[in-house]
Amino acid sequence: MKYLSLPGALIFLIFSASCLVSDPKATSTQLSIGRGDVVVSSLTNDSIAVFDADGTFKKILYQIPTAADAIGAIAWLEDTSEILVAVDGTPDRIEAISAVTGATRTFYNNVTFFTGTLTSLVQLKTSTDVIATEGATIERFSARGIRESYGAIWPTSAHANSQHLVGLSTGNWLSCSSTAGLRISPDSVTALAAVATATGPAGATASFGCGELSNGKIVVGWNGAAADHVYVYSATLTGGTSILSTAPAILGDPRGIAVGENDEIYVVDGTRNVVVELDASGNHVREFGSSVLQAPRHVLVVPSFRP
Repeated sequence: MKYLSLPGALIFLIFSASCLVSDPKATSTQLSIGRGDVVVSSLTNDSIAVFDADGTFKKILYQIPTAADAIGAIAWLEDTSEILVAVDGTPDRIEAISAVTGATRTFYNNVTFFTGTLTSLVQLKTSTDVIATEGATIERFSARGIRESYGAIWPTSAHANSQHLVGLSTGNWLSCSSTAGLRISPDSVTALAAVATATGPAGATASFGCGELSNGKIVVGWNGAAADHVYVYSATLTGGTSILSTAPAILGDPRGIAVGENDEIYVVDGTRNVVVELDASGNHVREFGSSVLQAPRHVLVVPSFRP
C-alpha cells in the first residue's frame, strides 16, 4: 500500500477544499436594479422604468397587469430592499418589488380603508413605519405591511391634498400639497402638531414634489399657470429661494422630485414626459426618458443596499 507524503496530502486537501460548492450570491450584474439607478413611474402607460445615473434607459421593471389599474406612487422600503408601488385599482393596494430579483409580492391589500387615489408613500426614518397619502387622508403601516390606527391621530387628515411625502433625516416627515403648501410633521402616534409650514410663490402655490438635500435643506417644485419653479428652503421651511424659474421650455408640469447621493435633483415633468436633472444650484444638467415615459408622476433614486 502506498501513502501520500505529507506535502502531497496537503496538496490533496487544499485541492479538495477548493472544489467545495458554496452558496451563490447575487452580483451587481445580476441585480434587478442597482445603487444610483433612477426609477420612474408613469401614469399613462402604467409602468415603472429604470434608468442609470446618466439617464440611460435600462429596463421596464414593472407593468400593471390589469388595464383598469394605475400606479399612484413609488417608494423605497429599506428593511427588505424593495420598491413599494401604490396601485389604484380593484382593490387599491400596495405591492413590493425586490431590487435583487424583481419578484413582486403584496405589501398591503386593501379591503376597506383606501377609498381615494394613492398619491404618495414613504418609509419614515425613526419608526420605520410606512405612511401613504390619498390626498385627504394619510394612512400608516408597519414595515411589515400591517395597518396601524391610533385613536384620532392615525389615520390623519392633518394636511389637505397632500401629493408627496418625504421622510426627513431629522426623523420628521414632509408633505407637499396641491392646495395647502408645505408641512413638516413629527413621526409620532400621539400628536401631529406642525413642526413648520410654508406656502408657495405667487402664481405657483401647488406642489406635487419635494425632497431633502444632504445639508438638510428642502427642495420643492411649484406648479404655476405662467411659470414653474424649483425652490430651496432651510430645514425649517424658512428663507425660500428660487433656484429655477422657467417657462414650459424646461418644466411644463413638475411632479415628483428625488435627490441623488451627490445632491442631483431629479424632477419629473408630466407634460414633456421627461426627467429633468438639476444640480444643487439649479443648473440644468440633462433630461432623459422621453422615449419611455408617459405622464410620469414619481421618481426615486435607489440607495445603497445589501443583496
